[in-house]
Amino acid sequence: MDLKEAMKKYVEELDPFLSMLQVKTLEARNGYAKLYMKFRTEITRLGGIVNGGAIATLIDATGGAAVMTVNDEGKNQVTVALNIEYIRPISKDFYAEAWVKKRGKNLTFVYIEVKDADNNLCAAANGIWMYI
Repeated sequence: MDLKEAMKKYVEELDPFLSMLQVKTLEARNGYAKLYMKFRTEITRLGGIVNGGAIATLIDATGGAAVMTVNDEGKNQVTVALNIEYIRPISKDFYAEAWVKKRGKNLTFVYIEVKDADNNLCAAANGIWMYI
C-alpha cells in the first residue's frame, strides 16, 4: 500500500470523526498532505458559510496527515499548538494543504493553507505536533 492509499484508509475509514465529516484524501507524499471537505449545510453557521470549527478540523487533520508522512517510527502523535488566521469566508467545497517545515526528535512544525474550490486562500495556520 502506497503512502496515499495508507493515508486514505486512515482518514476515510479508521478515524471515526473524520469519516463522519466526510473528509477525503487528495494527496499524500513525504512531508506533504492535501485533504478535502465538501460544502454542506451540516457544517455551516448563520449566513450560510462554513463554521470555523469545521475549517479548524480540516486544518488539524491535514497538518496531522503531513506529520504522519514523516513519522517513520509509527509513534502516536498529537497536536500541541495550532494558530489559525481566518482570511475569507467559505461557501463552497474546500481543501487544505500542509507542508512539514521541520521534523525534530519530539516535535514537528507544519504550515497549512485552506483554499476554496476557486483556489482562493481562506485560512492559513501554523501547527506543532508532538510524538508520544
